[in-house]
Amino acid sequence: MPAPPDVIEEDLTPWSGELASQFDIEDALVTGDFAEVRAAGGRVRHSRLERVVLTGARLRSLSLVDVELVGCEASGADLAGARLRRVVFSGGRFAGTQFVDAELDDVVFRGCKLTLATFHSSRLREVVFVGCELDEAFLGRGTMQAVRFEDCRLVRADFSGANLKRVDLRGSELDPAGDVAGLRGAMIDSTQLAGLAGHLAQAAGIRVDDD
Repeated sequence: MPAPPDVIEEDLTPWSGELASQFDIEDALVTGDFAEVRAAGGRVRHSRLERVVLTGARLRSLSLVDVELVGCEASGADLAGARLRRVVFSGGRFAGTQFVDAELDDVVFRGCKLTLATFHSSRLREVVFVGCELDEAFLGRGTMQAVRFEDCRLVRADFSGANLKRVDLRGSELDPAGDVAGLRGAMIDSTQLAGLAGHLAQAAGIRVDDD
C-alpha cells in the first residue's frame, strides 16, 4: 500500500496567492482559481489543495511531496516532468491531463476522472487507482511497479510499450486499445481474460471464423 501523505491539519495556513515560476508552498490549505497559469518548477509540501482550479495550467516540473488534492479540476493541465511522492488525489477531474515523463511514488487516485489523461514515459511505483475513470487514457511507454487498479474503467486505455511488474487489474472494466502486448506482466481475472480473447487473437494473427 502507498504510504500516506504527512499532512497535519492544525499546521495548515490558508493560502490563496498567485502561482509564479519556482513557487514554494508549505503547510498550507490552498484554494483558488489558477486556470491557464504558467508556472514551472513549483513545489508544494505538507499541504492540502481543496477545489483548486488548474484547468489548462502549465506546471511543468512540479514537485508535490506529502500533499492531498480534494475535488480539484485540472483538465487539460500540463504536468510534464512532475515528481509526486506521498500524494492523494480525491474526487477530482483530470481529463486530458498530461503526466508525461512524471515520477509517481506512493500515490493514490480515488474517484478521479482521468479520461484521455496521459502517463506517457512515466514511472509509477506503489500507485493505486480506486474507482477511477481512465477511458482512452495513455498508460504506455513507461514503467509501472506495484500498481493496482480497483473498480476502474479502462475502456480503450492504451498500455502500448509499457513495462509492467506487479500490476493488478483485477475487478476493473478492461477493454484496451493499442498493442495488448503492453499488458505483459499484469494480473487479470478470468472475466477480463474472456473479454481480451479477441484482442489476443488479433495480436497473434489468428482469424476467428464461425462459418
